[in-house]
Amino acid sequence: MQLRNSLSATPTDVDDGTDAPTWERLAPICGVTFVLVDLVVAVLSGEPPATGAAPASITEYYVEHAQGAQAGLWLFGLGVIALIFWSAGLWRWMVRVEQGNPGLAVASLLGLSIAGALALASSAVWSSVALQSGAVEDVAAWHALGAILSAAAGVGIAAHLLATNLVGIGQRALPMWVTGIGFLSAAGWITQAVAATTSNDAAYSSIGLSAFLLWCVWILGISHRLRTDRVPPR
Repeated sequence: MQLRNSLSATPTDVDDGTDAPTWERLAPICGVTFVLVDLVVAVLSGEPPATGAAPASITEYYVEHAQGAQAGLWLFGLGVIALIFWSAGLWRWMVRVEQGNPGLAVASLLGLSIAGALALASSAVWSSVALQSGAVEDVAAWHALGAILSAAAGVGIAAHLLATNLVGIGQRALPMWVTGIGFLSAAGWITQAVAATTSNDAAYSSIGLSAFLLWCVWILGISHRLRTDRVPPR
């Protein structure tokens, strides 16, 4: 009888999240950790100048925020480690919601992976400029490279947000306020990416900051959903 019941169980019956391994139960904490670390990095780094700012202003920024920019790289790296474990928990949750047939879960993880790689590259460029600000010949060009890499990372984050929110809406697995914030953040990241490649003023930085803050709130909302970890009845 037990064997027959096991064979006839649906994917949701087999893995409903109630017997999640320890690492998966820690995934929501990792999401909160990433948000906190990212906010600390933002405070330490200060507000960077626009890519169209005068080279002297850009050089002055890196001189004044040298320690913050350098510390931001390894702090951001620690945050990325937490984000990786959070994304693993998100992956398992999305697979359960999609009833064992991951489709959008793949898109979500791929988008976040691309974003992480580009964001780390951007942080590495900025930290290198801060470390050798007096020896870099064209600070403005390197600063612009870091900004473009950061803006490109936003495209990956937008894909990650859209894929996850579509699962939440299609399967009625996320509150409307979470998906609403997610879509607003995705729109902000895409707008920032377009503005960063077509303008040198500081407008795109403000858009990026808004998208980043909305993304942080969204991560907290998703982390709460992972903590409760229940798939709604269909």
